Amino acid sequence: MQRQQQLKHRLQTLAALQDAVGAMRSLSAHHFRQARQALPAARVYRDEIDEIMSQLDFPTNLATEAPAGLLVISSDLGLCGNYTSRLIQQAVVAGQQLASPAVYSVGRRGRSILTQSGLPPIRSYAAPASLEGLGHLLLGLSQDVLEDFLSRQIGGLHLVSSTFQGVGHFTPMATTVLPLAAQGEKHPHRGSPYVSDGHLATVALGEYLYITLYEALLDAMAAEHGMRLMAAESALEWLEHTVSSTARHLASARSEAGTQELLDIITGGRRLHRKRQQADLAQASPAAGRKPAQKLPHSDRSDTNCLPQDPSMNAPP
Repeated sequence: MQRQQQLKHRLQTLAALQDAVGAMRSLSAHHFRQARQALPAARVYRDEIDEIMSQLDFPTNLATEAPAGLLVISSDLGLCGNYTSRLIQQAVVAGQQLASPAVYSVGRRGRSILTQSGLPPIRSYAAPASLEGLGHLLLGLSQDVLEDFLSRQIGGLHLVSSTFQGVGHFTPMATTVLPLAAQGEKHPHRGSPYVSDGHLATVALGEYLYITLYEALLDAMAAEHGMRLMAAESALEWLEHTVSSTARHLASARSEAGTQELLDIITGGRRLHRKRQQADLAQASPAAGRKPAQKLPHSDRSDTNCLPQDPSMNAPP
């Protein structure tokens, strides 16, 4: 009975896990589709911003003693395989090449590993799980990076993020975001009568930084949820196999318990039958021990010889 209760409790726990993993798979599929659908429009806008940036003059080689900035985009949620660990490995390699960079960390899971690896973040942000959260993150992240860059607290920005390669597949990438790469062919901007060239360049730089990080976060979100989809599928397959195995063990335990109960009934019946037999024998043994009543001795003479005779009959005539 105790084993049956344990197996029942395990089945209930596995059912709860199935519900949780199934819900996470559904949410990941929804956010994965949203990220993939938003990427084409973001890339088109990025191309337009690149065209504008090519018309403005930006210094491409800033001589500064400020440390380089390193932005690492990881995750907050689990059940995504080796997603975070591979990104951190790439970040450690990039950090060794940059020599003591100022680290910006997106994702709580990556933050602790970065600290253990000797790259403690100076700024940390929660990783978005949906498009709604991505917009809120970018408002603060892009503004912080832009202010640190313009104030020479960082000499540039290097990005470590994931590039989507299909569901369950991604590649960790390290790219340089700031300073801007030199443009091969420039189309000089005529200038604006309403704003100064410096103000226009600052606004354009902020927009460039925003859309670059937005595209990187979208790609990272698609890669993360793609990994989570595959991990959830594997987890559900394992849970289904475990539930089936546990159900078989429970059925076997119930069968064994039923068989044992039947054997107990049969054994009890036989024991009761033996007790009755012993009781019957005990009642019959006193009667068998008594001696039978003795019969009177039988005579060969006729019954008349046994009758008393009249003495006168024997007198002589």
